[in-house]
Amino acid sequence: MNQRERSGDRELQTTGDRLLDWRELVERCGRKPTKKRVHALRVATLRIQAEVEDELSELPRASHEAQAMVRFGKLAEKLRDALGSVRELDVWIGKLEGLRESLSGSAPYVPRSSRETSRQLERLERRLTKKRERAGTKLVGAIEKRRDDLMAAAHHLEKAASDPVNEGDGEQQAPKLLKEFAGIVAEFPVFDEENLHEFRKRIKKIRYVAEIHSVNSVCGRIAEQMKTAQAAIGEWHDWQVLARIASDGKHAKDADALELLSSLAAEAFETAVATCHGVLQRMGDLGQQVEGGSGSMRKGPGRSESMMTVAARKLA
Repeated sequence: MNQRERSGDRELQTTGDRLLDWRELVERCGRKPTKKRVHALRVATLRIQAEVEDELSELPRASHEAQAMVRFGKLAEKLRDALGSVRELDVWIGKLEGLRESLSGSAPYVPRSSRETSRQLERLERRLTKKRERAGTKLVGAIEKRRDDLMAAAHHLEKAASDPVNEGDGEQQAPKLLKEFAGIVAEFPVFDEENLHEFRKRIKKIRYVAEIHSVNSVCGRIAEQMKTAQAAIGEWHDWQVLARIASDGKHAKDADALELLSSLAAEAFETAVATCHGVLQRMGDLGQQVEGGSGSMRKGPGRSESMMTVAARKLA
């Protein structure tokens, strides 16, 4: 039984366990960047980055541990950039495939308008598939170029790693994450198409730190809420980008596909905003529960709860 199998539960893993998984994914993705491998490596990189950023805030910047974390963070950011473009293309291609299947359905007769829209979506899919092939090749080159540096940075980070997380860590993290979320929410009094994707990016760290400490029930609930919001916003953002690609002036003949994608994006936006309303309310309730059971969140009367509740009312 390997180390990964021995420590399969995320909440029981050390940073070393996660780095072992990460190194294996780097090697595998560098050989063949399949959809599954790219997604797994990107998530693993994000999770370790979130953990490192959280720990770094508690360390003297000049310490060896902090320097190892900073070095890994810089290289991980470059790796994420290379992974991100490939991952996005995989998601968009998958969405177009699913959409085309839904248009064809299983009915013996498919309207001509649907067939034409499906052909336009297929053309768009072929364009993205060619881009994905180029992006995959570029990713392999980027991993090969930085492989030694990535492995060395992971080695130094492992030496600086902390002990496995436990319930006590989660009890300390939960109010800290709730307060951080409340601070982010205060910067987004109204969600719109200009800031919704930025909100999704801002709460990523909260989600991954909460997942690492999900042995604690409150952290587990925080992680679930962040994932719910991110999924809804991500669904909207993907349709929005596909509509933008379809609107490219060089491909004006894809008007039917553009109309459909734009409609899907509009519907997904409404769903995403409604989902975020619900998440804000549930996080506010959770903040009240934690504050009621512990004074660790209270820097002023009900401050964390009130920030989220006020924002939820503004968005309602």
